Amino acid sequence: MKFLKFLFSKVFFLNLFIALILVIVGLFVLDNHLDTLTNHGEKVVVPNVKKSKISQLEEVLVEKGFRYEIMDSIWDRNLPKGIIVDQKPIPGDSVKQGRKIYLTINSRSDKMIKLSIGSIVNGTARTREALEYITTIDLVHDSTILVPHDFDDMVLGFKDSKGKDLKDGDKVKAGAKIWLVVGQDVGKKVRIPNVLGMRLKDAVKLIKNNLLNVNLIESGDGACITGIDSTVARISMQRPTCHENIGIGKEISLFYTCDTTFNISTKCK
Repeated sequence: MKFLKFLFSKVFFLNLFIALILVIVGLFVLDNHLDTLTNHGEKVVVPNVKKSKISQLEEVLVEKGFRYEIMDSIWDRNLPKGIIVDQKPIPGDSVKQGRKIYLTINSRSDKMIKLSIGSIVNGTARTREALEYITTIDLVHDSTILVPHDFDDMVLGFKDSKGKDLKDGDKVKAGAKIWLVVGQDVGKKVRIPNVLGMRLKDAVKLIKNNLLNVNLIESGDGACITGIDSTVARISMQRPTCHENIGIGKEISLFYTCDTTFNISTKCK
């Protein structure tokens, strides 16, 4: 009975009225200040951190109110170690302050390649097959060493740039230079192919497939500003000239240019 009397008393209705007033005032304040409290509508531009080092992110991102997380890494031997190669959101996007930026970096350690050459040096693999294998696993063929053997063009071994014999299962740094040891009749001669006007990459491959070594020389016009670009560089001259007969294992000098306006004669001289 006392509870029922309280529900219909002036005190109850007074408290109910005060509570309603407080709720209405609270909703009004919340509605008017929620945007300010949550920074609603305030956008900031995402800075470009590509090519930046990890050590620079504090200044470039954190001090500007961003957070970051390294989500992935790649390995590209042509890029500096540990730099940012990609970011999401992309540079220039407008985002809310405090947004997390997800980063992809170039690995800070060298990629190591495990050699699988047992079937090459113990089988019947030819130079062309060994060269294709070297390219596929991101190594670089430097030179071919010819040794007397009963069978021509048979791969007998791999060496590193210091002349150390490499075995199946050995690990070498990606991009390392590799020497091939090939059995051959050292008195045998081959006809030098014509590579004039060819792309640099294709010309080098053709010369090496003919068991000849390569010496690369830029023509001196300075067109290859950023170094050798195999998609642009073309062979402008070769010495000895094409179609001459030469002993296998000899060196061919290839002169290249990145000047796309240069008129290259493809006739042997």
